[in-house]
Amino acid sequence: MSTPENKATERNRRAPEWERNTRAPVPLPPPKSCDCQFHIFGDPGKYPLRFDVTFKPPRATFADIRKVLRTMGFERGVIVHTQRYDTDHRLLVDELTALSRQERKNFRAIGIVRDDLSDREMERLDAIGVRGARFHLGKRWGQVHDPEAVRRSMARVREIGWHARLHISGSDVPDWGDFLRSVRDLTMIIDHMGHLDFALGLEQPSMRWILDRLREENWWLKLSNGNRDSVMETGWDDAIPYGKAFIAAAPDRMIWGSDWPHTGWRKRRMMNDAETVELLYRYVDNDAELVRKILADNPARLHGFDD
Repeated sequence: MSTPENKATERNRRAPEWERNTRAPVPLPPPKSCDCQFHIFGDPGKYPLRFDVTFKPPRATFADIRKVLRTMGFERGVIVHTQRYDTDHRLLVDELTALSRQERKNFRAIGIVRDDLSDREMERLDAIGVRGARFHLGKRWGQVHDPEAVRRSMARVREIGWHARLHISGSDVPDWGDFLRSVRDLTMIIDHMGHLDFALGLEQPSMRWILDRLREENWWLKLSNGNRDSVMETGWDDAIPYGKAFIAAAPDRMIWGSDWPHTGWRKRRMMNDAETVELLYRYVDNDAELVRKILADNPARLHGFDD
């Protein structure tokens, strides 16, 4: 018998439909702006899921996001390889190698590194524009990670010259905070503003931990998912003090990403992607210089875009 709980679970197993009537943000972003996180999905017959295989992927291709970026005025983008493909990077490889040399100059990617990913495959990924590896360390993403295996992978990431993307939540800091502090000589990017619980306030321990990390030159943060973690359906005012605090701490080490196509979105209304850009503008009080740093200058430095 179907229960409300079962129906809710089934709804959550289906990817939400992203808003296809994308509009341009107001104002338009500066030249060479970069969306530093979006995911792409392919034909499930050719690119089967390797993790969380009951998930039903959205219709969200690389061709789709390239249209979205053009509409919003973004010249550059970073494909973040979804956890659901695990270390099978075939879709990423196929899409990037299909680009012309000129087109590929405007795209980079983030992969997944574990012991089962060979050095040879890492070199192949590096050659087509992969510049970082994502580590899904948070409990909510359903994987168990041996810290020593993570340390080995991070050593390989350091050796090839990539950075580490840390997919954690504020509630994961007690488990992973000391370990992550112990990793040296590696550029570390905290994804999605640390998925903090905004209701706990700016003085919450996980917020202080992030601000302490941002005092170190190798730590960065991605200003994304304030809309997702907000309790509000629109406007997302509760995210704004956090965005402002992060930017004040390290304006030269902030990046931004749309997180398109917003898999796992659970609010009633799917926003237009232009709204995610306009939320960033509110973080900086429409300061054009800060917008340029966060959308253009900082991503170019981090991902090795050629200006």
